[in-house]
Amino acid sequence: MGSLETIFILLIAAVALCVPVAVLILSIVALVRTSRIKGLESRIQELERRFATTELPTAVGPTVDDDFVVAEEVIEAQTAQPPVQQSIPQEPRPAIQWELLIGQKAFGWVAVVLSIFTAAFFLKYAYENNWIGPVGRVAIGVLAGTCLMLAGHRYHRRGAAISSQMLAACGVVVLYLSAYSSFGFYSLLPAEQAGFFLAIIVVLSMVCAILYDSGAIALMAVLGGLATPLLLPNEHDLYIALFVYLAALNLGVLVVTLVRRWPLISSVAFLGTHGLFWSWYEGNYHPEKWAWALSFQAVIFGLYLIQNFAGHLKRTDSNRRENIVLTLLNAAFWFGAFYVLMADDYREWMGTAAVTMAAVYVMAGRLLLAFRPGVIPELVTALAVSVGFVVLAIPLQADSRWIAIGWAATGAAMWWFHLRIESRVLGIQAAVITAASVVRVICIDLPSYPNELLLPIVNRVALPSIGVVACIATAYFASRVYRDRLNTTTRYLVAATGLGAIVLLWLVLTVDLSNFFFAVARMAAEPTSWRRIGMMSVSILWTVYASILLAVGFRLGRATLRWTGIAFFALTIGKVLLLDMSGLSEIYRILAFFILAVFLGVAARVYQRLKPATHAEQRDEAANNHA
Repeated sequence: MGSLETIFILLIAAVALCVPVAVLILSIVALVRTSRIKGLESRIQELERRFATTELPTAVGPTVDDDFVVAEEVIEAQTAQPPVQQSIPQEPRPAIQWELLIGQKAFGWVAVVLSIFTAAFFLKYAYENNWIGPVGRVAIGVLAGTCLMLAGHRYHRRGAAISSQMLAACGVVVLYLSAYSSFGFYSLLPAEQAGFFLAIIVVLSMVCAILYDSGAIALMAVLGGLATPLLLPNEHDLYIALFVYLAALNLGVLVVTLVRRWPLISSVAFLGTHGLFWSWYEGNYHPEKWAWALSFQAVIFGLYLIQNFAGHLKRTDSNRRENIVLTLLNAAFWFGAFYVLMADDYREWMGTAAVTMAAVYVMAGRLLLAFRPGVIPELVTALAVSVGFVVLAIPLQADSRWIAIGWAATGAAMWWFHLRIESRVLGIQAAVITAASVVRVICIDLPSYPNELLLPIVNRVALPSIGVVACIATAYFASRVYRDRLNTTTRYLVAATGLGAIVLLWLVLTVDLSNFFFAVARMAAEPTSWRRIGMMSVSILWTVYASILLAVGFRLGRATLRWTGIAFFALTIGKVLLLDMSGLSEIYRILAFFILAVFLGVAARVYQRLKPATHAEQRDEAANNHA
């Protein structure tokens, strides 16, 4: 006896032993619950009977003279209280009939699943033992599926909705198994001809789901369709048959989701399809098959792109969150597959492909805006995906030194658009992209400064980094223009971003100037002298930088800039006293101290002359921040 027969016999024995025991236990549980429910119903009926037969006592008042009637009516009108409404006991909610639920639905759907496995195992077992020819095996499956579909239609006409759905779902899956086995297992038909029959079965299954108004039939058809290639494996890699079959299945899903917006149908089909594709890719992919694999991925991407946006054009807002998630996953899975299949031979075109994808989603967003004016989540999602592809295109195509400025420019543009349409999602995405550009400058670009002599500022490291600062400054000034649209928290974050741009520019200039003098020192006959000149130059740079901040702060009346300049002066004083005093020779030390003293003296003189105005500016700035 083979292993398959042993497993089949054990499965039948387990079902024969477990099902009666389970039925007995469930029957006992249902009996206990039914007796409790009947007891509660009898008590409720007794309480209702007593409440109905209870009479309210009526008070008998003394005889009142007619002369006092008018006065009493006036007094009663003045002191009358609103009537107290008696609460009527609500009828209890009907209890869940567990016995009927298990008997009518659970047993039926379990029977459907077992029937599907039975049909799959029968086809496989008949093939291995050569009982019937391939044509006969497929014909038996088609006949069984057709009979189940007809039986489901008969029950539907009689009004038995649950039975009709179960039979129809089982029939659809059996037809899937038979059709797939005809070309994917027995090779009776070429894939091109089998696609026609698959399309008929897909249309039939979706028509049944719509006719019976049953999402369960559609879901079972999708699950059965995805399980068919797993239940009927083949020793040969018939990838064309697999791709045609899955494309036809997803086309049916597209049609049914456009007519009926049932939840989970699209998600299950999408994730299951990609799961089958990447499972095939892991075990059977070869570069010679790239054209079919890429074409299949393009078809799946196109189908779900239509499905995601067509519903919104029809002003259908159901399953909005699911559609937004599918929009993101569809873009990510498609470009991921495109990159994996094409990057080895066409790596230089990956950035262009990302920009093309960005244009596709911009056009999709424009189409949404034309049919549904206003800012809706789907429009924001399309724009966010488009921006994501632009951000991705920068590291794929540009030189590594220009990645940060590309990200910063994208973040600044998104921040401006966020201010225009007041979209919180775009604002968060812009902040994240800008922060990523700053992190790249600090952690990657500046530490990897080349060890060669470069012209200060105008070089391939400093210039892109200064461009990042310029983009951040642009976003900051745009926020000043739309200040009234920002809440208090966002205003403080914008102010912190402006200070961060000032610090980043100071850091870039410092690193650039230091590396210039150290590169000169490596090539000079007296490197120590050039290193000392570099240390002195950095101190002078910091002094000038702090003075410029003070001057701009006085000119614009911004106390924040002046305090920042004071902080840089303090940092410069600390450097001169702790580092330059011990590391510089006499002449350089004298120059550093003298220049710092001159600038500090000028700053002190300016403060003495503008002291009253400074206090007034601080009060005005504080009032503006809390407005």
